[in-house]
Parts: sequence; structure tokens; C-alpha cells
Amino acid sequence: MSPNRRKSPFRYVLENPIEFELYLVSLNFTAAPRKPISAQMHDISRSGCLVSLPVEIPVGQNRIRVALDFVLNEDELHFEGYLRWAKEEAGRHYYGVEMEVPEDQKDRLQLELRGLAGANRIRVM
Repeated sequence: MSPNRRKSPFRYVLENPIEFELYLVSLNFTAAPRKPISAQMHDISRSGCLVSLPVEIPVGQNRIRVALDFVLNEDELHFEGYLRWAKEEAGRHYYGVEMEVPEDQKDRLQLELRGLAGANRIRVM
């Protein structure tokens, strides 16, 4: 497991995890079959998130690119990124995702996060 290298000043912990679909895009730069995996998002920042899955994905020395399709507040969001670390707890597999948020989507993500804060659905850590 890699040490935490979070660069964002805070993360937003979701009061209730958000259900969404995660897709494996590639494993060590080799394309993977695009099959949805049911996932839950537990926290999010401007550059990453904590997700849990019912399956184990061997992060270790592998370079695993994923796609995330989710709704935080109102709009559907789509980001890609890499699994950075993994841990298992109570039969569930947790992963740190470093998201690649395109410059033109950063304001949109921030707006969605503000909407969650206004509805008291997140807390700042």
C-alpha cells in the first residue's frame, strides 16, 4: 500500500456513500473489458476520492486506470484516474483514486461540492 500523498487541502466526507458505476479502463496500459462495477464513494476532494468495491483489484505495482460515472448533487460527472492504494476492511475493498479533472471541469466539480455542502450532505475533513 502506498503512503497517502493527497495534495488537496481538504476532502469532503459524504454523510451517506454515493452509489455509482466504476469501470476498469486499463491495467498496465493494456485495455480492459468495459464492464461496470458497483461502487460506493465515501469522500471526495478536488483531485481524488475514496471508493469501496465488493471485489479486490490488485493495486500493488500495477497501474490501473479507472473511469467513474457518478452524480454528487445534480449533474452526472465523468472522470478518469488511477487507483493509488488499497485496503480491506470488514469484507469491503477500499481504494484511493487520483482523479484527472480537466481544467474545464474544475469549476463544475466545485459547484457540485458546494451544492452538497449547502444540503448538509458532506462535511469537511
